Amino acid sequence: MIRVGYFLPAGEDVVAEIRRALDPAWELVNDPSARDLDFVIAARMNREAIESAPRLRLIQLPGVGSDKVDLAAAAERGIPVCEGAAGSNEEVAEFTILLMLAVSRRLVEIASRTCAGEWKPWGWRTQSHSLHGKQLGIVGMGRIGREVARRAEAFGMRVAAGPVDGLLESSDYVSLHCPLKPETRHLLNRERIARMKPGAILINTARGELVDEAALIEALRSGHLAGAGLDVLEREPPEPGNPLLEMDQVICTPHLATGTVDSLRAKAAFYAENIRRVLRGAEPIGWIGG
Repeated sequence: MIRVGYFLPAGEDVVAEIRRALDPAWELVNDPSARDLDFVIAARMNREAIESAPRLRLIQLPGVGSDKVDLAAAAERGIPVCEGAAGSNEEVAEFTILLMLAVSRRLVEIASRTCAGEWKPWGWRTQSHSLHGKQLGIVGMGRIGREVARRAEAFGMRVAAGPVDGLLESSDYVSLHCPLKPETRHLLNRERIARMKPGAILINTARGELVDEAALIEALRSGHLAGAGLDVLEREPPEPGNPLLEMDQVICTPHLATGTVDSLRAKAAFYAENIRRVLRGAEPIGWIGG
């Protein structure tokens, strides 16, 4: 019996989609304490978990972030660690544009106040901005960054890419699409945030730890930055009272940029295919370590 561990904080409806994609003869296990597993689909795997699974043949990540997996421990065991190379690029790119539009047009704030009884068709015109003609600075021009660039150009934006230091002073929007590594933690620190163009908007759909959150809050409170769209935060879930959750010019969402049924089904099919590849002795897709 092939046993597949699925260790993500998902509801039964999501688990059912994963189960449907797997071969009927495989057992899907949701208990994180289980040890006799052949394959694991998870975002977190520390050394203890890896060393206590003697049958483990593949660690399949749900997306592209490997910062919470002990790659060295996997390599010592010869266990491949693979990114989820499906159901992410287009979804995250779309969500990035969605956040840019929603923050620029103050969409959530306007919709909430309209539902509360305010009707001010002229009241927001000096606080909203269009994307057309603005510069988008993309930090991390990988698969997702390239998809964002294509969509931004369709809105008439100028796209700049490259090292973060070369983008900050000239970009009306800065969007982060780089991995979290020791050298990128607080990539946007207080000094770099201060160098951002006054009135700029920050978008982060990558990892919350890329941004010094305290410095970001200061820049938003002072008006140096006009707003932020954040699908990720330094601490998830955020602590009650986090100022970012209370700012009208900030939109926070719960790390769900890939959260569509289309993405889920594409990911589930990809997981199943990678398991089949390992079972028949082929190299899995998206191998990044191990």
